[in-house]
Amino acid sequence: MLPDPLTTNTRITTGAYTALDLFVERTGDEAKVTITNAADGSVLASQPMPALENRHHYHFEVPVNAELDIRIDHAVSRFGYLWEGDDDLTNGIQYVNLDPAFAQWNAQPGVRDIHYQPERTQAHFEPIAHWMNDPNGLCQFKGVYHLFYQFNPYGWGWDCMHWGHAVSPDLVHWTHLPVVLEPQPEFATDHTLTGGAFSGSAITVDADGYPCKGEDADAIRFALTRHTETRGDEQSVEEYQTTCLSHDGVHFEVETPWITRPTPTTGLDFRDPKIEINLPLHKTHGDRAWIVTATNLPVTEFDKNANAGICHDETDGWFATYPMGKPGEAEPNEKTVPAMTLFSTALPLHRNSTWQYEGPVLADFGHQISRTYECPDLFELDGHTVACGALMHYRDKQGRFQPVRWYVGDINDDGKAPRLTVTHSGWNDFGMGYYATQSFRDDQDRRIAFAWIVDHAGVRREGSCRANGIMSLPRELHVVNDRLVGKPIKEVYDELIGANIDVEAFDNTAAGAKVWSANCPSDMYYADIRLDDDADFTLTIAANDDAEGNITESLRLVRKDGVTRLVTKGQGGFDDNDYDSGISQVRRAEVFFDHQVAEVFLNGGEAAATMLFQAGGPQVRMTLEAHGAVSQCKANMLNPIW
Repeated sequence: MLPDPLTTNTRITTGAYTALDLFVERTGDEAKVTITNAADGSVLASQPMPALENRHHYHFEVPVNAELDIRIDHAVSRFGYLWEGDDDLTNGIQYVNLDPAFAQWNAQPGVRDIHYQPERTQAHFEPIAHWMNDPNGLCQFKGVYHLFYQFNPYGWGWDCMHWGHAVSPDLVHWTHLPVVLEPQPEFATDHTLTGGAFSGSAITVDADGYPCKGEDADAIRFALTRHTETRGDEQSVEEYQTTCLSHDGVHFEVETPWITRPTPTTGLDFRDPKIEINLPLHKTHGDRAWIVTATNLPVTEFDKNANAGICHDETDGWFATYPMGKPGEAEPNEKTVPAMTLFSTALPLHRNSTWQYEGPVLADFGHQISRTYECPDLFELDGHTVACGALMHYRDKQGRFQPVRWYVGDINDDGKAPRLTVTHSGWNDFGMGYYATQSFRDDQDRRIAFAWIVDHAGVRREGSCRANGIMSLPRELHVVNDRLVGKPIKEVYDELIGANIDVEAFDNTAAGAKVWSANCPSDMYYADIRLDDDADFTLTIAANDDAEGNITESLRLVRKDGVTRLVTKGQGGFDDNDYDSGISQVRRAEVFFDHQVAEVFLNGGEAAATMLFQAGGPQVRMTLEAHGAVSQCKANMLNPIW
């Protein structure tokens, strides 16, 4: 139990909203929330926290256009909002700050108050406050894009998981919406348990349950994992897949179990169901829905010499349980292999649909020492079958921790159990921050992916209206020359790229190089550089100086001797790491730098990298030094999205 703070009293104005939700954590025995009408002193509600509960989600009906006094005794609310107005999808929620630790903040900060802080990005999605991780339930429904995400409304760190929610007309500008899914009820009273509403996906369906485009859909069908675990005991994990339906994306119907562990040897890690329709399996399997889940299986269940269903491509790395884990520090996993397990069911989709286990569609023996996959994805794209998944507890020789791997190949449709024969594989992102990817197909038939930008280096700092989690820019995926490529969607270029920034060019005679330099008026910019294939260059994306003007921290993109890589300096345990892009020729380099996030795209998405870097001031200098022909070095401001 938390130390018991003094009673907090806060006055708010309801405006056009008719509901107030508060996420309250007990600090004393007599925890209670009281709401009083400030105009006449009448008590509208007085509710003690239910006995034995440590946390409680309060929902109050409130009058419109009223001033209310909120009194919280022996408890604290670190997240709350007004909602249920005339049009939730358009107007969103009104955040309510009742946290006594941040009493200096306005009780109802506006969008600019929240998002226009130097500690936050302004061109990437972040929640209003607290912890966020994996993107969930991505879909386009009735003309609006929906982004759900793993969320902890009670604090800065990971904890029992909820689903947060936001919507957008263009995947660039976002409106915050209410929390939609919560942990299992027993977590509120049994404080030894952890877990909750883990990651999942969505598909739009018509009134009969058949998948269809979002503009024609009647509802969204969700699939997610329910996770229960006794704190400190990994062998106590129980995970199963559930489903629920929503007709508006805001209100959810009753959740129903859908899929349980199919065999006794399936790993306790059995989660993150990704639902798809368009897999190339219609010849022998008919029109069915497919779900792929992340798990691990015993190595003894596979023929290691087989090709179908097994990837043998190796990269040098080791088993690690934390981002800076050293080789040999943790005992490697030898008995199991990361696997994606596949399930199918006949259409239409309903809460009582029966799922058939199809077995492991893919196992990665090239990275067998990993604990498990996380956030798997399996889809058809440009005439190929593509799988993606993060390798949990794996660190490669370049310092990447739990990187996301892509696999391109063909899935058999011969009546046998579906297996992916991998022809090519690689990393989705050659940086350090790109994790837990999820893709979806929108109504324009684009395959679009988001990722959670994870803070392995500890860049982010807690504060009121600050978030511990960022979403990547949305990327459109394609398979080009047997390689999965991804670059920002068209809307990112249309909406985010703003006014030109002056770029100065001069000769560095001593180094025999040409130098381009730009002082960006703020610490967010876009750069577009075109080069000859053989040009060596150093692009300083951002750097921090000491009092004498010496560079103490930097993030650079360097090409030398045919190798293009990101190089970091001054990043703690990640000092002086080189992150190889995996491609030799670079003709174009694009950079989106947004306060703490750099996303780099080479050759139109042939390779991409995501890194967190804390810029030292309100302005950033971008510098390019090249030994070879540069046909363009252009810079632009980035427009804020809020």
